[in-house]
Amino acid sequence: MPDLPLRWRTSTVAGAQWSASFTLRDDTGSPMDVSGKTFEFTIRPTTADASVPALVAVSATPTSQGYLTVNTATAVVQVVLTPAATTLLGTGCRPFALWMDPGLPNQTCLVVGPFYSRLASSP
Repeated sequence: MPDLPLRWRTSTVAGAQWSASFTLRDDTGSPMDVSGKTFEFTIRPTTADASVPALVAVSATPTSQGYLTVNTATAVVQVVLTPAATTLLGTGCRPFALWMDPGLPNQTCLVVGPFYSRLASSP
């Protein structure tokens, strides 16, 4: 993928389920070879925050905050955040990142941007 990390912005209502899919392509425009790769999606209070765990962090292992799935044939990574995860965000804007091979020497930040959240009244 050229010019990494890609920049993207998103938003949600705090307390709602949120999902997004990212199609990963190599320099030729073909699906990236993601077999054997691990991924993590994080939202942090600030870009300087490095605390463990992150405010929101999901990987292929489902947790109360959500999960991600990887289709190795199409190189699509789908991220799903649960209402419990988005409730933590309240109202505001925080940085997010989608990482490939996080914590490894070849870790790559694929997508970054602002994650906006807002409160909404009940119906």
